[in-house]
Amino acid sequence: MKTGLHTQEATEEIRQQGYTSFPCSMYFADSEKDGSIRFDTKAHWHNSTELLHFERGTFALSINMDYYEISDECYAFVESGMLHSITAESVYRESALLFSPSVLSTRNIDSSEQNLIEPLIHGNLTLPRFIRPDMPVFGQFDRIYTEIADIFKTAEDRRDDQYNLSGSTDQLKCKALMMLLISSLAESGLMTASAYDPDPKAEALKSVLSYIDENYGNKIYIKDLASLMNLNEQYFSRFFKKTLGRTCVDYINDVRIRHAMKMLRTTDAPVLDIAYSCGFGNIGHFIQTFKKATGKKPLEYRLH
Repeated sequence: MKTGLHTQEATEEIRQQGYTSFPCSMYFADSEKDGSIRFDTKAHWHNSTELLHFERGTFALSINMDYYEISDECYAFVESGMLHSITAESVYRESALLFSPSVLSTRNIDSSEQNLIEPLIHGNLTLPRFIRPDMPVFGQFDRIYTEIADIFKTAEDRRDDQYNLSGSTDQLKCKALMMLLISSLAESGLMTASAYDPDPKAEALKSVLSYIDENYGNKIYIKDLASLMNLNEQYFSRFFKKTLGRTCVDYINDVRIRHAMKMLRTTDAPVLDIAYSCGFGNIGHFIQTFKKATGKKPLEYRLH
């Protein structure tokens, strides 16, 4: 089912990556396959390390309070707990490998476990933000990542846009290749002692996004959101738009529309009930907002 956006969930991502015994998944986005729709991964965070491959297109990437425009191929690491978002227009090809560093651990306490894997698991080693083509390690890194992606592309366990490896041989090959990725970074001197200190504003903004996600069905007041960050309404509104690229009201409506889309797909509830349960007090406003976001009226979306 196509909509006006290729999206992922906002706020804290709670879905399991892979399996408890093998916490690792991949995601693929390609405008040629997705029908040239806009790519929009809303601001969120998770407990996994994320390795992004920007292969084609122009992307706006936000990680905590840092902003990047990416127009050339590169890789980027987003470490656990970091608030991040990605958008791209109609031409893009991107993939993401999400994993818990614990997947790399072995039962042998050798020097690699002590000096690389354990510090990575406990956040005492920092991965590089970007791997770019002009870096000596890029060619080797790119070849290894491509091998990992090829394994996931044949995975039998697919949950919407999430690819998971269920076979023991596939898991073993993936784990070995991921170890090669980490060793290539270590050999290149790109892993350093962690200096990451959570940004207080980013952490406060995460509480705002969580509040919106938990209360989208109710009336949400900007003053209450501003108070979560100890800011006045005017400064909060400017900060929110600058940080997330949309107004707070637009963001709240976006969250509500995403929940409405899910209800239209998975339930037979009347449109009016869906509108009210998603926080819209006016059916006309709901239909207008829904069509602006998806290109379809609610009933058209349900029947598509």
